Formats: sequence, structure tokens, C-alpha cells
Amino acid sequence: MIQPRTLKGFRDFLPEAMLPRERLIDTARRVYRSYGYSPIDTPALEYLEILSGKGSDETDKQLYRFRDHGGRDVALRFDLTVPAARFTAQHINELPVPFKRYHIATVWRGENTQRGRYREFMQCDFDTIGTASPAADIETALVIHDLFRALGFERFVIRVNNRRVLNGLLEKLDLSDRAVPILRAIDKLAKIGPEGVAAEMISTAQVSQQQADDILKLVSLEGTNDAILAELDRLTEGSETGRQGVGELRDLIAAVGAAGVPEARIQIDVAIARGLDYYTGTIYETFLDDLPGIGSVCSGGRYDNLTGLFTKQVLP
Repeated sequence: MIQPRTLKGFRDFLPEAMLPRERLIDTARRVYRSYGYSPIDTPALEYLEILSGKGSDETDKQLYRFRDHGGRDVALRFDLTVPAARFTAQHINELPVPFKRYHIATVWRGENTQRGRYREFMQCDFDTIGTASPAADIETALVIHDLFRALGFERFVIRVNNRRVLNGLLEKLDLSDRAVPILRAIDKLAKIGPEGVAAEMISTAQVSQQQADDILKLVSLEGTNDAILAELDRLTEGSETGRQGVGELRDLIAAVGAAGVPEARIQIDVAIARGLDYYTGTIYETFLDDLPGIGSVCSGGRYDNLTGLFTKQVLP
């Protein structure tokens, strides 16, 4: 007799779990459509070259990859963003520009399973592709805010940062050439703490202990949004990249506030780095005040160069 069981990191959903899950999905669809986003779908399986090297070393290691019956190297998608970039490049002549899409589907990552982290899970993505306008970044924050309000949450915070700010700060420390491993380490701050981040930066980016301490001091800035912006103005002085990032953050905070979002729900956090390499500008992580232990429940950011891997047309 075969024992009925599921693989580690994979789950069955009983009706009592599926009903609220489907309500959440229906709510996400309704909010996305209210902002003009259109649904798409893409294959679960992609050519390996489409997915490999597009996220980070960690996601490359987590790819479910194999050679199919035709001898092709293929992999299961690890997120919905890289397939969206491939999709847009492949169908650009059939799509409006900018293209606003949402995609609610399953993804797979062969990571170490733990509480709240699985190897098969669903993502509810939305993206605007084909515009460098800061209006797209502002709208993203508003969609996140309206989504969580529609789901019934009142106590949540969208933490925002900008990759240009982080790159500018590293430029001032003369560490621009080591930005990728440093940002990957910073992204783990909540998981492994300052000492763990410092140790990883020293190991993977070959920074000194003093440099690691300086970086941790920079990403530990606290205060009101205005106070943090003022300090970032000072810290990024002399870095054009950093100053641009601070300006984009200032405009985002002002616009979202003007739209009625209270400061308690939109806060600048210089420690927000996002671990995937394709982010280039504004980045977001959303936390539930009453459930801090589960970490970010809605994350993302601007990626200006990802679609350029699949087409010569500029589609930020």
C-alpha cells in the first residue's frame, strides 16, 4: 500500500482553508482592476536561460530545474516578475505601453522550509511596465495600501526605500563595486541580526569590520520621514545617484500623503534592501502590526533593466 503523503514544503488545502484564500484572491483582483491592471497568465515551466541569473545566487540555487524529454534545460518559475518581463518582450507589439498587468499564480522555490515559508506558494503580482514616470511608483504604494484596507487590515505599514539611496551611500563609502553582496546581506537584517549581517558582509563582500559597522549605522536611521530624508540629504551629498534616490523618496512620501495615506502606514526604512538583484529604484515591504513575526507580506519595487534582457526596446 502506498502511504498518502505530501512532499516537505508542499501543502494540501482543505475547504476551510480554500474559502478565505479564494476571498483574498477575489479581493486582490478587484483592487487591481480598479486601478486599470489587466490579467495575464504564463507557463509554469520556462526555458532555464529565461530564469537563471535573473534573481540572485540564492534563487538560482532554489530553482527546480531539469532536462525535459526533448533534451531542453527547463525550470519552474521562482517568481512572476521574470516571466512578466519575458512575456512583455515577447508580446510587445500586441500590448499597450505602458502595460499594467496582474498575475495571480503558483511559484516554486527549493528553499529550506520553516514556519511561514514553503516550496510551493502563490503570489498576487501587479506591475506597470514601460514607464520611467514616478507616478508608477506612487501608484504602486497606493495599490498596496488600498489592497490591505480592502482585506480588512487597519494596522499595517508599508516600509519604503530606494536602491539609488543605498547605492549612493555605498558610493560614499567607496564600496560601489561590492554593492550586490552587501545589499543581499542587508536584506537579511531582520532574520540574522546586525552581527550576522556584519559577518556575512565581511565574508562575501570582503569589507572591514569598520566598514560593516558604518553600513549598519547608515541603515539603522530612525525617526519621522522628514527627519530621515533630512539625514539622507546630508549623507548622500556629493553622490548624484544617492541624491536622485532621496528625491524620489521625498516625492513618493509627499504624493502618497496627499492622497490621504497617514504617515503611520508609509514609512521610510533605509534597511529595506530586497534580496533580488533586478531592483533599481523604489522598493517596498509591507508588515502587519499585529503579526510582526511573519515578516513582509507584500514586497516589490522598480526594476528598470529586467525587460532589457529580452528586448532592445527600453521598457522600465
